[in-house]
Amino acid sequence: MGNKKNGKGFRNIVFLLAVAIWLAASLEATASQTSSELKKAGQKIDELEGQKEHVKEQVGTLKEQENHLQGELADLNQQMSDVSAQINDLEVQISDKQTEIEVTGQNLDQAQEIKEQQYESMKARIQFIYEKGGLDFAAVLLGSSSMSDFLNKAEYVEELNRYDRQMLDHYTQTCRQIKEQKKALKQEKKELLVLQESMEQKKAEVDGLIVKTQQSIQVKQEEISDANEALRNYEAQISKMKAYEEELERKKAQEAKKRAEEQKKAAAAAAKQAAQSKQTAQSEEGGKKQPSGSQQAPSGGGTVTAQGSDLAMLAALVECEAGGESYEGQWAVASVVVNRVRSGSFPNTISGVIYQSGQFSPVASGRFAMALSTGASASCTQAASAALSGSTNVSCLYFCRASSGVQGTVIGNHVFY
Repeated sequence: MGNKKNGKGFRNIVFLLAVAIWLAASLEATASQTSSELKKAGQKIDELEGQKEHVKEQVGTLKEQENHLQGELADLNQQMSDVSAQINDLEVQISDKQTEIEVTGQNLDQAQEIKEQQYESMKARIQFIYEKGGLDFAAVLLGSSSMSDFLNKAEYVEELNRYDRQMLDHYTQTCRQIKEQKKALKQEKKELLVLQESMEQKKAEVDGLIVKTQQSIQVKQEEISDANEALRNYEAQISKMKAYEEELERKKAQEAKKRAEEQKKAAAAAAKQAAQSKQTAQSEEGGKKQPSGSQQAPSGGGTVTAQGSDLAMLAALVECEAGGESYEGQWAVASVVVNRVRSGSFPNTISGVIYQSGQFSPVASGRFAMALSTGASASCTQAASAALSGSTNVSCLYFCRASSGVQGTVIGNHVFY
């Protein structure tokens, strides 16, 4: 009879364990699907983030090019200002030179007029002395009262002729100098006009460069506008995918919670059935009955023995999951991993917990491998080290985004439960 009862109890335990295994498998399959969707969402977000960063780099490059063009435009505008000022100065010089030429021309006309007058006066005097007056040396000699008077008259005539000649030479020289001055002024004006033409050409070239640079700036601004629009589109897509990822995280958290509850119920039922069977068997055999509650199921897997690479792996995971959180939030994430190793319901190593299928999305998306290769920050490494040494700030086995609606301990942007 006792063997039959024992056999029945054993079958009940097997049945309960089978139900627990079936429930676990069913829940695990659902969790696996959710994790697969999370992995795809994470990969899509990483892909969009990469494309967004590429466009941001393009925007930065385009803005540098625009700034360079703006600098060129400022230089060209300064050149235009300088050239315009030089052209205005040349116009003033040309105007002044034209005035000098006109004044010189007037002076030349006056000098030539005076020269002609002097020449006419000299001719008139010579004609008066030698022709109109009928004078000759004989007449002068005969009309002189003495030799001294004759010499004085002859000397006077000679002095008068010499003066007229000197004045004629003087005015002739003056006219020549004025002509040379006028010619030089005309040459200077010609050179100024050539320089003015050159400046006008330079002004036209600079003006063309200004127009071209303004067009280039407009093109760059349009490219920047298009790139910013692309950035906004990527941000909208990323925001949408993050909302979807958040929903999946919420779903995953609920599934994990349900799975843990079902496993706990199945384990408790199996333990209760086993205890009852044992008590029945002991009673029938006349054995000593143990007091109720004298033994309890182990609460976890005990202490954590960290390997040399565990610190780097745990720190990298913390970096991925809570790199932007406070130290308390980073410490809590590290504590969850250590708690799982201790629990007995998860793999009993740090690497086993981290790489367990469907648990941590950064592992599936590749971000964990990248963080592991580059190394975690000092605060994430410190948080991981604290948790591995046995110091934890939460006793939870799960965490997700605080916005998921799951009840638990909220630290920063995560809720731990």
